[in-house]
Amino acid sequence: MLYVPLIIAFVALYVALVFPVYLIGRRRGLKNSWAAFIPFLGVWIVLFESMGRSGWCSLIAFVPNVGAFVLWVWAAVGVPGHHGRSRWWTLALMVPGVNLVGYWWYALTLPRHPAEFAAA
Repeated sequence: MLYVPLIIAFVALYVALVFPVYLIGRRRGLKNSWAAFIPFLGVWIVLFESMGRSGWCSLIAFVPNVGAFVLWVWAAVGVPGHHGRSRWWTLALMVPGVNLVGYWWYALTLPRHPAEFAAA
């Protein structure tokens, strides 16, 4: 019984960290934006598919020592550029701590329909 609040807190934190990526997938019109909730690789799958790349690129995370860092930099640089946003977003998505707020801000300010990107 003592672990129930801890489990609820962990699930709430996980959803709070993953939900912005789910929103990015939804607003980019991805069919499987729910994949963001898959532990460990789901976030990378949705981010790469929102950039027009294969979700299989997320397997780079399994490269020892550098895989997660490469994905982190690749996503922070590629996502704003592919979505027609300013390169200043790269800074907001890369700085530890700031990126937690940065992804929420990015997801909530992204146009709701992919057709709006063509007009931008």
